[in-house]
Amino acid sequence: MKSKIGATAVAICSYIVMGGFFAQNGVILDAAAAYFHAPVTTTAALFSYLTGGNLIGLIVCMVIFEVVPIRGVLALAYATLFAGVALLFATHDLRLGALAIGMCGFGAGVGLSTGAVIIAKCYAQRLRAIAFLGTDCTFSLAGYVFPALAASAIAAGWAWQSGYVAVAAFAALLLLTAVFITFPAVGRAARRTEERVLRAPLDGASTVGVALFAFGLAAYLCGQGAFLIWAPNELTTAFGMRPLDAAGIIGQFWGPSIFGLLTAALIVTRVAPRIVMTAAAASAVVSLLVIANAGDAHAFFAATFAFGFSSTCLFKLMISIGSEQIVDAPPQLVTFLLLSASVGGTIAPALSARFVAASGAHAGVVMAAGCYSLTLACILAALVVERTMRRPRQLPQAVG
Repeated sequence: MKSKIGATAVAICSYIVMGGFFAQNGVILDAAAAYFHAPVTTTAALFSYLTGGNLIGLIVCMVIFEVVPIRGVLALAYATLFAGVALLFATHDLRLGALAIGMCGFGAGVGLSTGAVIIAKCYAQRLRAIAFLGTDCTFSLAGYVFPALAASAIAAGWAWQSGYVAVAAFAALLLLTAVFITFPAVGRAARRTEERVLRAPLDGASTVGVALFAFGLAAYLCGQGAFLIWAPNELTTAFGMRPLDAAGIIGQFWGPSIFGLLTAALIVTRVAPRIVMTAAAASAVVSLLVIANAGDAHAFFAATFAFGFSSTCLFKLMISIGSEQIVDAPPQLVTFLLLSASVGGTIAPALSARFVAASGAHAGVVMAAGCYSLTLACILAALVVERTMRRPRQLPQAVG
């Protein structure tokens, strides 16, 4: 039990590392542009490399757990991260800066995937859902703490990389703690045990369930990205709001999200996670339909509050339940689900831009509603498949 608690703590803290890096973008942008002697618009492209490094890290995690144990994967992840932060201090070249930030994204992404694998290996069903919701709570907490630290450091005249150093220091403490913790087996060592449980090959139903959850996760992050990109623009064009006031819609979404996550974690202790997941998806669709048909900015903001509160728990509930589609979920399954979601988030800007270019700013919100509707459809279909798969098969009656 002590080993499981320690491993869980490491898993949850790996999300703090990821949140710490990704939440600082807007805070450090101007200072980073001055450091690299580049325009702000050019420097902003650095953060694409942070996302790209994360995506590469998730792809690597599809295979690395076959040959490297969890402690070794964490060491590789955070060693790459430390090297990236060090390179940021050593160069003023924007191209090397892009490489350095990509290394940070890679390390954070591999660490996050490792945390998800640990949770999937340690828990099942309701406890797995609660643990995954806990990771999002710490991710949101990191999104509040580290940008504040970075802003304070820059205001005090410290280097703009100071916020990254704070995250790296936390990762170093996490890595040191991991030395004293026993982690669940993965790869060949785990497969020897799992083969005694899974004597038959995977059937088609479980494969379809995984595919539906993967597609639903991609649609979820694509819809979320489309909303966050175009909602401020919709407020300025449809309701004549000033850009600064319209930008407040982003906070209106993320502000209630942590309370929604905590509420979902409490509800899951009493209500089946599948019911909570379905209700969250349905609530998100209803909220977005209200937003898409809002007659004024007040209704738009009120519906966005409900949208943020009810929908953010959906991501980790889908990861949790999606990873249950195969007994003793292998590391590749959890990583595949995370990768599918990342692909959806990656294509959101380009895809939504095409819709908006063709139909106007309102198309971004409509696209978001369509994506969440698709997510709900995937969830319902996956639950039907799961129910069919688990239904006991009747044996043929004997004749004569």
